[in-house]
Amino acid sequence: MDNQYMTAAQAAKLWGISDRRVRVLCTEGKIIGAFKDGKSYKIPACATKPADGREKNPIVRYLKWENEIIGTVDATNSVNFIHPYYNEVVSMYTRGANVWTSEQFAEFLSERVVSRDRRDIERILFRCGLSHYDVLRIAEITRGIHPKDLLWIAGFENEQLDTVITDVFDSVFHQRIDLVGDSIDTPEGYNIKRYGVYNNKYGIYKQRISPLATDVESEIAVFLLAQKLGIPCCPAFRADKDRVFSAFMYDFSTEYIVHFRRLFDGARSDNEYKNLVGVRPQYKDDIARMILLDFITRQDDRHLSNIAIKLTKNGEYFYPLYDNGRSLFYEDTEEMVQRAIADPATHVTTFGYSGTYLDYVREIAKEYGSLDSLLNLNISESDVSAILKEANFTGYRLDGALVWIMKSLSIVSGLL
Repeated sequence: MDNQYMTAAQAAKLWGISDRRVRVLCTEGKIIGAFKDGKSYKIPACATKPADGREKNPIVRYLKWENEIIGTVDATNSVNFIHPYYNEVVSMYTRGANVWTSEQFAEFLSERVVSRDRRDIERILFRCGLSHYDVLRIAEITRGIHPKDLLWIAGFENEQLDTVITDVFDSVFHQRIDLVGDSIDTPEGYNIKRYGVYNNKYGIYKQRISPLATDVESEIAVFLLAQKLGIPCCPAFRADKDRVFSAFMYDFSTEYIVHFRRLFDGARSDNEYKNLVGVRPQYKDDIARMILLDFITRQDDRHLSNIAIKLTKNGEYFYPLYDNGRSLFYEDTEEMVQRAIADPATHVTTFGYSGTYLDYVREIAKEYGSLDSLLNLNISESDVSAILKEANFTGYRLDGALVWIMKSLSIVSGLL
C-alpha cells in the first residue's frame, strides 16, 4: 500500500472480505474515491469498508434547497428524494427520479466543485486538507454550495444555510464579504475566479490565466462584437490590467441557471447542433446564433456546462452567452496565428464530439437559407478594429484577430 492508494487485494485483507467482493463494491461505486486504473482498481488508503448492503443504510446527510429538505443522503452516498419536483430547478436535476445512485450524485456534485483540471488544483486541495482529488470529499467540505442555485448538503436535519455559508467559507476559503457583497475566494478556486460586484452589477471576476494569454481582452472583445452582431451576450468589463468582470444576467433571489449538461440523459449523437436543438427546439435560433458567433470569434471552450437556460417565475429562457475568454487566439503563438488566418477553413475550432464550427455554420446556412434574422453582418473592418483596440488587443493578436473576424464574416456572408 502506498501513501495514497491501496489495491483491491490489500483492501480485502484490511476489511476481512474477499478480493472479488472489493472489486464488486468498486464497480457499484460504493467505495468513495475508488477508480479503475487499467484492469485494476485504485482505492484511497483512507477508505472505509462500505456498510453491508443487506442492511438499510442510515441517513448521514440531507440535500436541501435553502432550508427545506428535498432529499436524504445515506452512508453509500445514494440519494433518496423526498421532493423530486420541489421546483423547476430541482425537477430539472432529478428528472422526476426518486433515487440517485452514488455515481449519479457524484456526477451532479462534479459540476458544483472545483475542476481537477484547474492550474491551481494542488493549492486548492491543500487548502481543503486533501492529498488527492476526490469529488465527494471536496463536496463534503464545501457542502456542494454553488451560487447558481440554493442547493446544498446539510450535516444534520436542522442545519441552516446562512450559518453554513459563514462556517464553510470562513474555515475553508477564508471568504470575506464587504459592504457591496464582494468576495475574495469561492469554491470555484483560489485567486482565479471569484464572485463579486462591479458598477452595481453582480457577476464573476476572472484572473488572466497566464501572463502571455489575452483571455481578458478576448472576453471583452467578444461581448462588444456580439453587441454589434445583435447576439445576446453577458456584459464583460475590464476590472484591472489582469482581470475581467463578467456580469450575471439573472436575479439570484428569484431566478436560477441550469447548464445544458443537465438537460441530457444518456448518449448524444455526433452532431452537437442537432443535440442542442433536439433537447430544446424552442431555442433553435439562439443556438444557431451561438454557433455563428463562436465561429466568427474562434471560440475554443464551448461545452455543455458553458451553455445555459434561465428559469424564472415567468418561464424558461435561453441564457445569454458567457465564458468567451478562450477565443480570438488567446494563447496562440504568432506562427500559429499566421497559419490560421492564411487558411481559416482548416484552422477553425471544433464543437462537440465531432465536426468543426465551419461544418455547423454551413449546416445552419443551408437549413435557414437566409441568416438575416439571426445576426447583423453589416459590420466594417474599421468597426472590428475599433472593438479590438477598445478591448486592448495589440501586436500580432490584434492583427490576427482582425483578419480572422473579417474572413469569417466573409465566409458567413458567402454562404447566404
